[in-house]
Amino acid sequence: MLNGTEKLSQGQEIVMRFRSSRRKNGVFKMSALLLVEFVLLFVIGEAIARLFLPPGLRVIHPQMLVESNARRIYDHRPNQHAFTIDQPFVTNSMGFRDHREVPLNKVGEFRLLSLGDSMAVGLGVSVGDTYVNQLEILLGRRSDSVRVMNGAVGGYSIWQEIDLLREKGLHVQPDIVLVAFYWNDLYIRPNPVIPFPPSQSGELLDADGNANSKYLRAFKRSTLLLFLRERLNILRYKISPTFDWVHQEMIFEGRSSPYLAKAYRDVADSLEEFKALADTHGFVPIVVILPLSAQVTRLDVPIHMQQRISSIARKLGLRTLDVLEPLQQAYATGSDLFIPWDNVHYSPHGHRVVAEAIEQYLLQEGLVPTR
Repeated sequence: MLNGTEKLSQGQEIVMRFRSSRRKNGVFKMSALLLVEFVLLFVIGEAIARLFLPPGLRVIHPQMLVESNARRIYDHRPNQHAFTIDQPFVTNSMGFRDHREVPLNKVGEFRLLSLGDSMAVGLGVSVGDTYVNQLEILLGRRSDSVRVMNGAVGGYSIWQEIDLLREKGLHVQPDIVLVAFYWNDLYIRPNPVIPFPPSQSGELLDADGNANSKYLRAFKRSTLLLFLRERLNILRYKISPTFDWVHQEMIFEGRSSPYLAKAYRDVADSLEEFKALADTHGFVPIVVILPLSAQVTRLDVPIHMQQRISSIARKLGLRTLDVLEPLQQAYATGSDLFIPWDNVHYSPHGHRVVAEAIEQYLLQEGLVPTR
């Protein structure tokens, strides 16, 4: 039988357990309430964001597929059926972005070969919307037999593009070769060239290759989260700029460094090889200079990059086409020239502006046949 002291102790223990249980229930209820409030705020924020901002990106996998290449690190996987963001990405047996095969016999066909990186290959747009395809349609209105081939590869630099031209491009017997230059071509050529290990072949732009990838891909479709990420990235780069960010700013502002000077020399060496191949094989070489998006959205911008590349090309006897001005003019009219949330790669209309600029140049210079 319990004495008074034991009864009191037992009662206190029961009271303490009751209070502890109430505290735990209170914490659980408070956590659940905060979670519900957070979800509601997110849903409201997402709804408001979608009223004023472009929708989030819908990334379909697999994205562009690549395979190891001993000469160029990697190359497009031939005969692939993949996606670029949410648009189909199909290559032929040569790895060119085209469902059509290229006959080795030209049979009177006038051919243009376009080389470059993701800007030229048409990241995020359909094959029909790329400036390569739109250029073929424009030229086809004036000539009976014109083919424009898209040999660009996402992430390539000038040295890789010229090597691709030497290895594969010459086999299609181009009459004109367009090499698209973009600021990210100004990285030093690796020495030695280390190809992708076969185990890494696959999606070139697969940043979500982990167990949680399906959830990360779903978040990419959130307009609110894309907006917040964009703002946070701008703040992060200002507080702690990356090498790439500083490198791009140096190019934009016309500053230099030992690294950038070496990168310009590497580009000059690649363009010299481009000119030598043109002289040997009889095609017309043209360097198409693509501006930074920051140059397109403002009129009073420095053009140091364009001036320097034009100077290098002129010394080598290469033709150049700078598409900055037509893009600026189109942007001034309110045209949406870039893919939303990407803000780097051209939208279908941006590709249209580039295609029209190239067509106008080719016609003015008398470089393509007309009826």
